[in-house]
Amino acid sequence: MNILIACDSFKDALSATEVCIAIAEGILYNFPESQIIQKPLADGGEGTLEALKVALNGTYQFVQTFDALHRPIDASYLWIAEQKIAVVEMAKASGLELLKPEERNVMKTSTFGTGVLIRHALDKGAQKIFLTVGGSATNDAGMGMAKALGYKFLNDKGNDLEASGENLKKIASINAKYIDKRIHLTEFYVATDVTNTLFGKNGAAYIYAPQKGANQEEVIELNHGLEHIHQLFKDTFSIDTQEIAGSGAGGGIGAGGICFLGGKVISAAHWVFEAIGLSSAIEQTDIVITGEGRIDSQSFQGKVLSEVLKYAKTYHKPIFGVAGQIQELDKLLEIPEMVYVSAIQTGPQSLADSLKNSRELLIQKGKVIGKMLKTIYHG
Repeated sequence: MNILIACDSFKDALSATEVCIAIAEGILYNFPESQIIQKPLADGGEGTLEALKVALNGTYQFVQTFDALHRPIDASYLWIAEQKIAVVEMAKASGLELLKPEERNVMKTSTFGTGVLIRHALDKGAQKIFLTVGGSATNDAGMGMAKALGYKFLNDKGNDLEASGENLKKIASINAKYIDKRIHLTEFYVATDVTNTLFGKNGAAYIYAPQKGANQEEVIELNHGLEHIHQLFKDTFSIDTQEIAGSGAGGGIGAGGICFLGGKVISAAHWVFEAIGLSSAIEQTDIVITGEGRIDSQSFQGKVLSEVLKYAKTYHKPIFGVAGQIQELDKLLEIPEMVYVSAIQTGPQSLADSLKNSRELLIQKGKVIGKMLKTIYHG
């Protein structure tokens, strides 16, 4: 029996890779003759580099760079040598989780550290660079990233501006004379499933800046800055980024990636699943085991598990669901492909204990599934 384990992470407990490994260990305990393929899932956010590393035989490149407040840190990106592809996750350098709650000041933060990672990938000879833009601490429209690659931003007196959200509104001109020429020789893709515009009520500032430390007055100021740089983008690059879905992703780095890098916005989830070969893996398996920290009927209408369901329907494959918590069980069992779904908890247990013991609980659930599948396989 061929078994595919394709799970998302269990938030605050285990990565997607760790979840898949634990379930596989349990299955093999009772069903050692089964053939198991593991496909950790991600959608362009947390865990994307790990999922792609497993699937594409990539290696981490560690770089001395800067966090969103321009403090020195070490960060990594994924390098796929055979294809000369780099995958840069902006959250590794410019991420919100790298800052303490009291340090989160979206007026001051920048994406400069992400630009340093991109520059290192260019030094490696990257022919394609994928930039995933979730989890940022910034609202600078990629101004910092661009400065790391040689762009200059001048005020009305011709003085060079530091990159920050509060300085967007002060930019009088964008100078591209000294940029890294390798930008023009490299394909860039901005991977996101966010569709927000650059500015406005559905834009980067109004929707995301409050999560990054902005008060209401600062949100309005940041929005004005984004609207201002949008006009500069039109004047400098002849691109109306407001018309492009996802331009507001990552504090506006979606728009910055389009203009400063010549990049194209793509669906992160679709790209990741295509890269890891999810469709062909499901086509060639007998049973699909999938899961995440909490499964309910909405899980299969979102971005990650919905792709598993889509391919399972296409190839008529049964799904086994494993989760930390199960909600709306009746609705889940109405899904024709869902033949089994279960939570890892076996009795009364606090959330803290469940998180702490997730790996062992997943192994135990794997043992149950393994015994069940072995019985089916041997008739």
